[in-house]
Amino acid sequence: MVDATALESVLREIEQNEGVQEAMLVSLAGTYLAGSFPRGVHVDPFGSMFAVLVGSAETVTSEARDSLESVVIHSKSNKYLIVHAGRKALLVMRLPPSAEAQKTKIAVEKYIPRIEEHL
Repeated sequence: MVDATALESVLREIEQNEGVQEAMLVSLAGTYLAGSFPRGVHVDPFGSMFAVLVGSAETVTSEARDSLESVVIHSKSNKYLIVHAGRKALLVMRLPPSAEAQKTKIAVEKYIPRIEEHL
């Protein structure tokens, strides 16, 4: 059973300590689990599209006989970094455009075991 309160706490910690503007968790099927998201977005389609992106990227890397580490979306005003948060969820983070996604990925890896224990 998902402990949303504990997950929210871990996500706030990520936001406060790692330079992440917003962090949310979505299931591999795209269901919103916890966290913050941009104002004005509809959380269900917003979250599900990240799962679709990761699924597509996994297909590409699998066909190339490789494995996926993360997905980064570069937009004019943000970056979105998507990483696996264990076997059951995706951690989606909104970063400032100047952020180094790889450094953020490495910094948040220490939170993944804590996220997994509450899923």
